[in-house]
Amino acid sequence: MLTQSHSAALVSTLDWRAAIQRLEGAYSEHTLRSYRSDFSIFEAWCLSQGRPPLPATPQLVADFIAADAVKSASSTLKRRMAAIRKVHRLLRLPCPVDDEEVAIALRRAMRSKRRRPRQALGLTAALRDQLIGACPDTLIGRRDRAMIAIGYDTLCRRSELVCLRLEDLTRLPDGGAKILVRRAKNDQFGDGRWGYLSAVALAHLDQWMEAAGIDQGPILRAVIGGHLQPKGLLSVAVSCRLKAAAPRAGVPAPTTAALSGHSMRVGAAQDLMTAGKSLLQIMSAGGWTSVNVVGRYVRDADWNVWAPSISTLGASQNRLIR
Repeated sequence: MLTQSHSAALVSTLDWRAAIQRLEGAYSEHTLRSYRSDFSIFEAWCLSQGRPPLPATPQLVADFIAADAVKSASSTLKRRMAAIRKVHRLLRLPCPVDDEEVAIALRRAMRSKRRRPRQALGLTAALRDQLIGACPDTLIGRRDRAMIAIGYDTLCRRSELVCLRLEDLTRLPDGGAKILVRRAKNDQFGDGRWGYLSAVALAHLDQWMEAAGIDQGPILRAVIGGHLQPKGLLSVAVSCRLKAAAPRAGVPAPTTAALSGHSMRVGAAQDLMTAGKSLLQIMSAGGWTSVNVVGRYVRDADWNVWAPSISTLGASQNRLIR
């Protein structure tokens, strides 16, 4: 039997979901999914405690942080706070997240997680070729070859990779091509950036398009029961396909487990660094705006090559790039 508090919370559920619906078109689908998912988790925890989630008090949010910190990473806690903040602002309610009590609880949780963030394994050129060589000569196999080759060359995030479209491809005189990466996580207004495809990657792409009969629309698509699907591949499928190819290539189980949808982006950045490319060149190739993020991506590569790139970039330049 629902208490009065529970009833009020359920009514509020309709309000906050409708409020987030109003954001469509102004925010990416990924951001909206995060808002819905994170606030749903906060709401469920509140109801389990017999406390209404809206409007939330600073103490309620602080208690939630303490409970959620047991199982959630620092980045997840910050994302949860963003969702709680956004829902309260959309409903014109006082925002509890800005209270000092919440700031203290969040800082306490962060200090309890003093550890280096887990980094995706870099899928460097050698591992790339190993995985491509293990893809069978089937429709799915050709798709996966193209996916790996394009993902490495363009340094795309998995969400960007699955959104690449054939009409955005421009062939170049050198035998390669350039393709427009329409929208990125740090490019909210869709200005886009150009990614370069080598002649080898373009050959894999042509083989896939010919086999699949694709002449427009999304490049990477699902194949179900031998039938090509009209919509683009889901971003979660990128890591799944890498993990499927790795055992066939004789990749050890720990290495296979460490692969993710970001592995091609990480590995290409590491290869660029060891090839002597400057920090700014790497940032431009991958569409990065933060020096710190790039540094985290390539931290496992050869320090003797990496150090000079950092030393040539002064603190003032660092601030400007941000």
